[in-house]
Amino acid sequence: MDELASDLGFRLSRVARQLRTQWGERLSTISLNQPQAAMLRALEGGPSLGLRELSRIIGADPSNLRREIERLNKRDLLVVETPQRTGFKATLSLTLAGTELAKETRRLAQDQMAATMDRLTSAERVGLAKAIAKLEALTGITQVDPEDNYGQSHPETNQSTYS
Repeated sequence: MDELASDLGFRLSRVARQLRTQWGERLSTISLNQPQAAMLRALEGGPSLGLRELSRIIGADPSNLRREIERLNKRDLLVVETPQRTGFKATLSLTLAGTELAKETRRLAQDQMAATMDRLTSAERVGLAKAIAKLEALTGITQVDPEDNYGQSHPETNQSTYS
């Protein structure tokens, strides 16, 4: 066990699994799964998005999102707008009920983040945000420059990014 306890990759995976489990439990209280929550949050307050753009934003394969789109559409949370002209792609947007559920999802995400991050000092939050930004850039998740002092000039350091 000592070898695992010193393995940073193992420890990061364990933290990610624990946070995902806790997030899934919170989402079950509003009858959503994690991909659905990510979709609602990505569509909240913005313009309609195509499937590929939505999948890029939330980091999921478009073919895997189709089933969740159908489920959200059946619950009248999401509208699939079919274009009038051929050659254009369908777009996705939230209904009023979807917007309300997205707000509730955001509140749950903030509660989830607060349960953990409020126990860290401001300096620890900034350090964590910088480290995550660097890891995201190094793994190709984002194109963010890890040297941009993330967290000091970005107020979202204290905001949730759970999806």
